[in-house]
Amino acid sequence: MTESTSTSPASGEGAASPLPGRHGASRTPLADAVLAVARRDIASFHALPLSHGRSIRDSRIRASYEALFGAAQLAADVSYSGTMLDSFFRPRGPLRAAQRLAADGFGADATFFLSSGTSTANRVALTALARPGSRVLADRSCHQSVHFALGALGVDVTYAPMQRCCDGCPRTFGDLPRLLETFRTAVAEGRPYDTVVLSAVSYDGVRYDLPTVLAELAAAHPAVSVLVDEAWGAVHRFHPQLRPLTALHAVETLRRSDPSLPLTVAVTHSAHKSMSALRQGSYLHLIGDGEAQERTAQALFQHHTTSPSWPVLASLDLARLQAETEGEQLLDRSLNLARTLRAELATDPRLSGYRALGPEGHLTDPGLLVSDDPTRVLVDISALGITAADFRRMLFDEYALYVARESGDAVLFHVHIGVDEATLLRLLDALRTIQRTYRTASEALAQGTSDHFIIAYPPGIPITVPGERLCDRTLDRIGALRSSGCEIYTLQQPGASTATSAAASTATFGVPSGPPLPALPDARTAPAVPPVVAAVPAGRK
Repeated sequence: MTESTSTSPASGEGAASPLPGRHGASRTPLADAVLAVARRDIASFHALPLSHGRSIRDSRIRASYEALFGAAQLAADVSYSGTMLDSFFRPRGPLRAAQRLAADGFGADATFFLSSGTSTANRVALTALARPGSRVLADRSCHQSVHFALGALGVDVTYAPMQRCCDGCPRTFGDLPRLLETFRTAVAEGRPYDTVVLSAVSYDGVRYDLPTVLAELAAAHPAVSVLVDEAWGAVHRFHPQLRPLTALHAVETLRRSDPSLPLTVAVTHSAHKSMSALRQGSYLHLIGDGEAQERTAQALFQHHTTSPSWPVLASLDLARLQAETEGEQLLDRSLNLARTLRAELATDPRLSGYRALGPEGHLTDPGLLVSDDPTRVLVDISALGITAADFRRMLFDEYALYVARESGDAVLFHVHIGVDEATLLRLLDALRTIQRTYRTASEALAQGTSDHFIIAYPPGIPITVPGERLCDRTLDRIGALRSSGCEIYTLQQPGASTATSAAASTATFGVPSGPPLPALPDARTAPAVPPVVAAVPAGRK
């Protein structure tokens, strides 16, 4: 075997004890070390001309660099290794200490920091777990990085099927009962799967019942290796309501009942998706013996860039400390705000065009072995008469609110630890304004007698005036004009009353069941609505 590149595993026994030396007593040893070199005026004859901003000191575009990155970021983006800072692949100093602290905080035997994302972490984990020619049972809903890695490893892959939540909810996820049945059948036939891959916290807010799934796998074949992709749920470890379904907590429970259990589990976390880490910051946690840890360290050497980002790695150190000391409080806020959003959508008549999908009424069958992530709110917007793509674009362009995910006629709001009360109020105000505008426009284009002007621009001549009937021929004409590049506007008869919809109650936020909601400013009082002028989006009548 080649010389070890292992990070020296951290376990519950002795892992929390700090390393001796300059960074030993630090709660963020790596972040402190990177900050120390950033504060020194070091001139490098190695690489990274941009370090400390040296290559742009006299540049005409220096202001753009500093506006984007700031002097501190430029100073921290260094290219020092070995004893000058630490070796990424064979750490002995502050990186090693930081990884030990993370392993202890998350409950792993060893934790590796990565600065090139969880796609790389998944490749590293699979290279370490799945030997060429071995049998792998993979959750079909896994991230593309898993599928690509499995295709390159020379393994025999079986994909477990996916299933859809229900007719009223567009989410899909792994069919876990079928996956377990397939696994048990293979064991009974004497051809067990060596590795199982699970995608346990989805983009769409589906969480797996990992205590049950891992216990079933271990009972059928204790020596199985498991990769759990928890990319979207790293912070869940630090809240008592969310922790029970996490992979590392599930393994801790299994180990308490059987300390000799040979189960090997790798867990990947996109720290930047749910914690205060920089983009592409990722954790790879390992539950396993020294050989498994050495294989993982060797796989890291094969797949990770040899030029890691020290600011990204340092942010993983800081994010871990924040999660340990403030995570429960921040997640309490997220859970309360998500409940507030669902309650407002259900009770405010000015938000009647939106419908929250789950957690109530969806994924409640325990036999599915899945449940809702309560920090995500999936909202159906079909009643507005606009596409989800147009809705997302409008939120971004007009209200500076970004929603990344759409699924059919639904959009997903991730109420993460960076969302506060003021941000939620901005969203609710935007949703009310959009409904007021686009429900009116949608209703104006329904067949029947119109009480609106409907105007194509160019040329600006009304297609209909108030009192004229909207027949199929008129609607077809509107569609043809839209396809030719015209914008279609609806305008209520000047002087007509449109304030009825704005006369909503001025009561405080409705309070759903659960822990107390945060005290939010009252935002229900709306100004009188002017005559509505609504551009009708392309592609919808």
